[in-house]
Amino acid sequence: MSVSAHFSLPYSGMKDGYHKYVFEADDSFFAEFENSPIEKGKFQITVEVDKRQGLSDMTIHVDGHVSAICDRCLATINLPVTGVYNLLLKVKNEGDPYDDEVIYLREDEPSLYLGQVVYEFICISLPLINRYNCESENPTPCNDAILKKLNEAATTSTISVDENVWQALKGLDTEN
Repeated sequence: MSVSAHFSLPYSGMKDGYHKYVFEADDSFFAEFENSPIEKGKFQITVEVDKRQGLSDMTIHVDGHVSAICDRCLATINLPVTGVYNLLLKVKNEGDPYDDEVIYLREDEPSLYLGQVVYEFICISLPLINRYNCESENPTPCNDAILKKLNEAATTSTISVDENVWQALKGLDTEN
């Protein structure tokens, strides 16, 4: 049985009302997805379902961290990742395949598989820049040697602008 198979909700046996499920996603979960941008990570997934007749509201909370290389100092860091996503769930034999906010569940299906949805939500929660405020951690994961070189380069670097370039631009005819 695959790790992602544990991400199933027993929807047909669920009574109307509020329900809460908690799942864990770790390295073995991400290994099941081909070309995954995540190799190492640990997440807690909380799924809240407000079941009603025919239509249910579902909120998925993603909270955890992923092992990444810091874009600032090139150290390996545990990058925090969070996200909250809302979906609608309709029990219907045929659905609109182009509707991204609605999951359709056939009436004869006993459970709802959420592994792929959870994986996609974790992936879109990843920040574009692998950096965060790590000064509160003890010890900090930062590579101090690289940060020192960056600070030295920033203070010694001065950009000299040739004034002749600007003088040549002033001579251009801008009136049409």
